[in-house]
Amino acid sequence: MDIHHRTITLEEYHAICDLPENADKILELIDGEIVEKMPSYEPSNIAGWIVTYINMHLLVYPIGSTTTSDGGYVLSEDRVLIPDVGYISNEHRGDKPKREVLAPPDLAVEIKSPTDSKRAMRRKAEKYLENGTQIVWLVFPDEQEIEVYSLTDEDVRTVGIDGVLDGGDILPGFTLPVANIFRD
Repeated sequence: MDIHHRTITLEEYHAICDLPENADKILELIDGEIVEKMPSYEPSNIAGWIVTYINMHLLVYPIGSTTTSDGGYVLSEDRVLIPDVGYISNEHRGDKPKREVLAPPDLAVEIKSPTDSKRAMRRKAEKYLENGTQIVWLVFPDEQEIEVYSLTDEDVRTVGIDGVLDGGDILPGFTLPVANIFRD
């Protein structure tokens, strides 16, 4: 390990994000290091379907709000994560933030893009849970399956194309057939 390595603070992260050359970039702060998220069609398309279904549920039950791939959540002083889809209850979110939500999402959805490794995605799921996210869905388009991580269950559950996702206690009554998000 490089003893001269210095982590970036939240304040420095914001300053770097605000630089003109970073205006079109999506930057996360992971353990004090800035990581750029790369855009990709398939993950974006899948995220669009997932957020559509969650938002349709929220039209009937207005208990929270969603974000997409440019909505960040401050998990800690050295972690700002931007899930492909995020959901947070109104109660947990508090006042509508001007920038990132100053709390972890209740549900975080990360969709594997061609540049992601499964190992890195699984580490990220654990970081969400360590910081208070209740449920994490890792979506794997090639396999057409989702790994479900939960604070209330030690085991990771895999839901295939014929399965149904649910919102648990954070999105009561919400269900989503997996086949509905792999439409294109």
